[in-house]
Amino acid sequence: MLITDKFILIHMHKTGGQTLSNIIVNNISNHNVVGYHFPISEVPDVDINKPVIGIVRNPWDWYVSWYFFNKNAEVQNTLFVILSDGGQSDFKTTITNLINLGSNNKSSKLYREALISVLPDSLEGNQGVGLTKQCIENFSSDNQGYYSWLFTRMHGNLDAKNLHIGLFEDLQNSFISIIKKLEVGESEKIDQSFATTGKLNSSSRAHYSRYFDDELLQLIQQKESEIIKRYNYQYLLDENDTFSFTEQREFTKLFGKAKNFLHVMNVDVSNLISEVKKIQPEVWDASSRRERFEVHTATHSLNFIFDIDFCHYNPTYLTSYYHFIHLLEPIEKVIYNHYKHDGFIGRMMLTKLKANSEINVHTDNGYSLLHCHRMHIPLITNEGVIFTIGGEDRNLKVGELWEINNATLHRVSNTSDTDRIHLIIDWIPNSTVIEEEKVKRDNLSTNNPIKQPCPCGSGKLYGDCHRAW
Repeated sequence: MLITDKFILIHMHKTGGQTLSNIIVNNISNHNVVGYHFPISEVPDVDINKPVIGIVRNPWDWYVSWYFFNKNAEVQNTLFVILSDGGQSDFKTTITNLINLGSNNKSSKLYREALISVLPDSLEGNQGVGLTKQCIENFSSDNQGYYSWLFTRMHGNLDAKNLHIGLFEDLQNSFISIIKKLEVGESEKIDQSFATTGKLNSSSRAHYSRYFDDELLQLIQQKESEIIKRYNYQYLLDENDTFSFTEQREFTKLFGKAKNFLHVMNVDVSNLISEVKKIQPEVWDASSRRERFEVHTATHSLNFIFDIDFCHYNPTYLTSYYHFIHLLEPIEKVIYNHYKHDGFIGRMMLTKLKANSEINVHTDNGYSLLHCHRMHIPLITNEGVIFTIGGEDRNLKVGELWEINNATLHRVSNTSDTDRIHLIIDWIPNSTVIEEEKVKRDNLSTNNPIKQPCPCGSGKLYGDCHRAW
């Protein structure tokens, strides 16, 4: 929100607010910036009677802009992370989730619960998403889409006499017309500044009509009818375009079969559990996981296959792996067969979450963590351990092998008096190995057991002997 002597500018997401704010700041000396994406309810009492300017945008175009801006942002906001299931969902799924966020169906309620768990209590210092817990708690409507809800939240009573709405599609002329009507002395200077400022924070994508099928087109027509009718918007085709958009995704968590949890199979871990119980406290205490990652301060780990730089082509097998190799091999074989040997295990570790503690809500970052299938196998657990992903809670049982969506928001709570121990395995598909690293995969270093002599003493390489699955 930007406040001057003559008017207040409401900066709603993806409606040219950054461009207008930049122009106003450079041409009106007496201005005051109040928060970022603050709604009209946050206007200071001293300015409450000033005219308010807002910008409306074609809803179909707005949704496309919102999606691609957030998808390509260096720091993705919480709303996008949750509704796109950690960036794993395609355009249609993500936008459908956003449009229906206020709906009373089970899926929308889960998304709202996930947002409420991580959004701040106040807008102060809140960059990007511009929402609080209370915003989402108060959002419940089967008839109103997210854009209409947000537009009303940002601008208040749309029939108010002191509210002036310009059109994004004719931003310069529309805005200049409003400020001239309000007798803003710097109108001419502001008009001239449009030519040199250009569009700021614009998203790179094609005409919005490329991205909609009939179902999504009609959903917006229905849920955003209030804005569409009020400002006479229509869904227009790009006359220069003759083909439809198809989003290509090379890698998806859970193979697109589920959003948060995918039960793969059950495995026999009884022998592994017996050995894990023998691990001495000093071995767990040597873990650096809690020092390297703030969110894991209550955890310890024992790495078997791991690289501190999260190598995505040549994993390092640590000494600890060979101590447990006879117990890990049967599990590895099951996993290799499940993925049809199209890839390899990039990381494997034991993690212990201490009793009466939790792993706070977070997402995993970095290329390798976002391009692997992350699997959890509970070894020691109980009913007091709850895994929450994307607002969905589960108690995972001993021996169950689950793939989880670590790209979206997740947390773990252990309310019991006993430690929880999981075996975590990251499967790296061959298709995700970066092109320049593929040659290196053909000549694996000797720290990989496949290229080492088999422990049975046969004289063969391990990969050609006991690991010749």
